[in-house]
Amino acid sequence: MIERIAILGTGLLGTSVGLALRAAGFGGSIVGWNRSPEQGSVALSMGAVDVLASDPLEAARTSQVVLLAVPIYATLDFMERLSGLLVPDQLVTDVGSTKAQIAAAAGHLFNTPERAAFLPGHPMAGKERGGAAIADATLFRGAVWIARRSRPNWSRTGASTLSRWAHGQSISIPLAMTSWWRGSAISHSSPLRR
Repeated sequence: MIERIAILGTGLLGTSVGLALRAAGFGGSIVGWNRSPEQGSVALSMGAVDVLASDPLEAARTSQVVLLAVPIYATLDFMERLSGLLVPDQLVTDVGSTKAQIAAAAGHLFNTPERAAFLPGHPMAGKERGGAAIADATLFRGAVWIARRSRPNWSRTGASTLSRWAHGQSISIPLAMTSWWRGSAISHSSPLRR
């Protein structure tokens, strides 16, 4: 059972995930971190997170699921720093819109028997602007959240929690995506085309 989730990056997507988890009945603890204290404070005041961490690595180390909701290069940096810190029963996922670099890094930094699992993810949802202040618990409702499974035994507990939450949000999560990542289907389902 998942008792603690860390959201590293409490902008639009990270804060929306926290709000959606609460709306779906997640009863565990959600710890948030943001490089900008103001964005973190907004997420906290909205109830998307229960507490703000001063150290993102410690927040991740003490959580069963870690969501990276930061820009691509920050995601890659966090992946490098977290890979030797986390243990096999932890799950890390991200919300980045580009997957090639993240999937490649996950392949050599995570997803081995002695390392945490990493599930590259891409929610097909968003808004024209960013920031915690415009986060929305229903942002992902009816959306597709693409996930690329790269390890057969990746954190079943974490995956189960993500699956239950996604079902409650009417989110479709197709797994093991390969050519579709680069296919035209992505361009035709842009979150801004809604």
